[in-house]
Amino acid sequence: MGITLVLSSFYVWWKKVEHAPFGPREVRWLLALRGFGGFFGVFGMYYSLLYLPLSDATVITFLAPSLACFACSILIKEPFTRMEQVAAFISLFGVVLIARPTSLFSPSSSPTSSTPPPSNGTTSAPDATDAGDYSSVTPEQRALAVAVALLGVLGAATAYTTLRWIGKRAHALISVNYFAVWCTFVSVLAMTFIPGIPFLLPSSLRDWALLGFLGLCGFVMQFLLAAGLQQEKSSRATNMVYCQMLFALAGDKLVFGTSPDAWGWAGSSLILGSAIYVAVRKEQSKGVGRKEEVRDEERALVDAIDEEEEDVVEEERVGGAGRSSEERDEGTRSGEGRN
Repeated sequence: MGITLVLSSFYVWWKKVEHAPFGPREVRWLLALRGFGGFFGVFGMYYSLLYLPLSDATVITFLAPSLACFACSILIKEPFTRMEQVAAFISLFGVVLIARPTSLFSPSSSPTSSTPPPSNGTTSAPDATDAGDYSSVTPEQRALAVAVALLGVLGAATAYTTLRWIGKRAHALISVNYFAVWCTFVSVLAMTFIPGIPFLLPSSLRDWALLGFLGLCGFVMQFLLAAGLQQEKSSRATNMVYCQMLFALAGDKLVFGTSPDAWGWAGSSLILGSAIYVAVRKEQSKGVGRKEEVRDEERALVDAIDEEEEDVVEEERVGGAGRSSEERDEGTRSGEGRN
C-alpha cells in the first residue's frame, strides 16, 4: 500500500486533480470511512488466512459485493432488482464451486493441499514450515478467524458502499489515497509497537521487482475499482467484482500451468454467465426506459394539447354566454325606452 500511496499521490499532483488531496469538504467523512472500511476489509482477509484455508477465506470474502448491493439499495436508494440479486447469489455459488471450502466439501475434493500434522502437537497458528496444515487449529481459533473474516466482509462492503455514495463528487484517486494512507499508517504502527511483527525488507533484486510489480498492480486495481464503482449508477459494477475469480483461474493457468477441474469450469461458467446476463439485461432495461420516457413525453404533450383545447372551448362558451346576456339586457333597455 505504500507503493500505491506513492504512485497515487504522484498522479494526483501531476494531473492537478481538483480538491486534492483531501477531496471536497462535503464528502471527506465518506472518504475517511472508505479508507477505514477498506483497511478492515484487507485485514480481515489476511488474518483469517492464519487459521482458515485459502478457499474458505475466499468464499467468506466474496460475501462483500452482495452485502454492498443491499446496503446501497437501502442507504442511497440504488436499484437492486430481483434478477440482479439472483445473479449475485449465482456468482457467489460459482465462487463456492471454484474454491470448494473444506467446511462444505470433503478434504479429498478440496484443492488445498494437506500435510501431516506437526509432531510437537502445538496449537499455534500455521507458519512458513507448516503452511497449508490446519489440523492443529483449535475450534476457538477457527471461530475467531471466521469472525474476523466477517469483520473484513463488513469493511469491504463499507468501502464499496461509500464509493458508490461518493459517486463523481471526488476523483477516484483521492479515495485510493485515503485507503492507502489508512493501510500504511496502521501497518507502520503495528510493526513498531506490536511485538513479534518485525519490519522486513526484500533480500534480493528479484524480491524487490516482485514487490514493485505487486504495488503497481495494486495501484491499478484500486484505481479501476474506485472509478468503476463511482461511474456506474447501479449494482452492476459491484457484481462485476465476482469476475476476479475468472482472472485468478486464468493467472493460475498462464503463470503456474494449473488447469481448472470440472468444478472450476462450472463455477467459472456461472460467474461469467451471471455477469453477462446482468450487463445485457441492464442495457435492455435502459432501452426500455428510454422508450417509456418517449411515450411519457408524448402522452404529456397530448394531454397538454387537450387541456389547451378544453380551455379554449370553455372560454368561448363563457364568452358566448356573456354576449347573450348582454344582448338580452340591451333588448330589455331598448324596449323600456320605446315604452
